[in-house]
Amino acid sequence: MKWPLLLLALLIAMAAAATVAVVLGDRGDPSREIVHGQYPTMLQGDPGTAGHDRSLGAVWVCGVLMLAFAAALMAWSFRRHERFGWPAWALAACFVLQAGLFSAAMLAYVRFMRDPSPPLWWALPLPTAWLVYVFWPAQLVFVVLFVATFDRWFWTPLDEATFRRIVSARRGDRNGAA
Repeated sequence: MKWPLLLLALLIAMAAAATVAVVLGDRGDPSREIVHGQYPTMLQGDPGTAGHDRSLGAVWVCGVLMLAFAAALMAWSFRRHERFGWPAWALAACFVLQAGLFSAAMLAYVRFMRDPSPPLWWALPLPTAWLVYVFWPAQLVFVVLFVATFDRWFWTPLDEATFRRIVSARRGDRNGAA
C-alpha cells in the first residue's frame, strides 16, 4: 500500500467534506437573528435546525475522516516491519471506538437541536457531555498505544543509530571545513 497516497487521499476527502459542510451550512440569514436581551449589539441565532440539518452529514464525515487520518499516521510506522501484529489490531479497535463515540456525540447533537428542553449530564448539555466526559478522555487510548509501542514501532534502535550517524557526519563535515 502506498501510505503517502492514502494520507493524501484522506486529506483531500477531509477538505472536501469540510467544504461541503461550510457550503451547506447556515449562511447567517438576517431574518433569523435575534437581538440578545443583555447585550443589544450582539445578535444570536435561533435554536432551530434550519441551518445545521443540511450540513451535519458532511460534518460527521469530516470528523470520522480526521480520526481515520490520525489512525493512518500511526499505522504508517507499523508498515516498516512488513507485518502489523497486535499494535495494528489495537489501533483499529481504537479507531472504531473513537468513531463510535464521535457518532454518539453527533447523534446527541441532532436530538439536542430538536428538543426544546434537552437533558443535562453533569451540568452540561448531552452533546457537550459526550465530548468532554467520554470522547476526549478516550483519546488517551491512542496516547497509551503510542507510548507502549514507541520504542518498537516509531523510534527503533536502528532509527537511533541512523540518526546518530547522520548527526556525527554533519558535525564532522562542519568541523573539517572550519
